Amino acid sequence: MKNGDFNQDLNKSSIQGVTGERRGERQLELSLPALVLGENASGRRFKETTELLSISAEKARFRLKNPVQIGTVLKLSLEIPATALLIHPLHLEISGQVARVEFNGQNTFQQLVTLELRKKFQLQPAGQVTQ
Repeated sequence: MKNGDFNQDLNKSSIQGVTGERRGERQLELSLPALVLGENASGRRFKETTELLSISAEKARFRLKNPVQIGTVLKLSLEIPATALLIHPLHLEISGQVARVEFNGQNTFQQLVTLELRKKFQLQPAGQVTQ
């Protein structure tokens, strides 16, 4: 995957708002391009551009073509666009463990992944990405 492809997709961001609360947790439904890095079910490292569907302080949900197993650690890299409340765009890197994998029953070979997020993350002004 080319880095330029990920950057082109960043213009397609959309934050919809809070969709609800589960056990005191605010769940944001949004459409944000995301880069997912990790190891697939075959043990091979992968990078996949996808769309973050929702996020809270504890969980993130997105679709993946690469098959992953429950318990696998994945890293999410997000570019958060400027909004009326956020003056400057931000870059967020966060990781977590796959807690749930759902298959949609259609023949699209995509799975819906729920990631339990770790509390440690990196938040920086956009354009200052660390490796």
